[in-house]
Amino acid sequence: MLKLFKKKLPHCDTLFQKFFSPWYNDQDRPKMTRADIYQISGYKGKPLNLDDIQYLDDEYLEYQKKYLNETLVYSALEDFRHITNSDRVDLEALDAVDKYYNRLKIEQLISQSDPRDFSNPYLVTVCEFGAILGHLFKQSDSFDWLYSHPYFHSIIVHKDTGIGISVFDWAIKKFSEYGVDDGFAAKVQMAIEHVNNNNR
Repeated sequence: MLKLFKKKLPHCDTLFQKFFSPWYNDQDRPKMTRADIYQISGYKGKPLNLDDIQYLDDEYLEYQKKYLNETLVYSALEDFRHITNSDRVDLEALDAVDKYYNRLKIEQLISQSDPRDFSNPYLVTVCEFGAILGHLFKQSDSFDWLYSHPYFHSIIVHKDTGIGISVFDWAIKKFSEYGVDDGFAAKVQMAIEHVNNNNR
């Protein structure tokens, strides 16, 4: 009989420091994941035009827009197709990927990944999961990306309330002991409900 995999995964902040923190500029390098939902500093009590608070130069901003909205989403659909059997980004697909990556599979990803390689399997899989999360929020016109560098520092923002949702940090938490069992389809739905309640 196969033994159940009971080994604890590393904490999300440990994995963030190992796989993500090194890719930031030295002066901006965080050492831990952010809160799931928070009020962004650029919000002044009225609906946001996110273009007004983007800090990337125009050329790099356009690159990030294409990468997050097209390239990374397409890669996620292709890489997760054997799990979802779908070409759609929806809660059902998210739930299938979420359930597929249990502790054993996440441990395998970590063990196969060299943190010095920007295209290592752990970082890529986490970011593709984050892209799915972001795309789900963006299916409502009220949400959009506030782009950043590195791309996985970007967040989803609800333009009417200035509430930021750190979807890539959510993904790191999913692929760690901290959030492996959270259930992310329900988490997305609860976040949308929370934002809507704050917008009444």
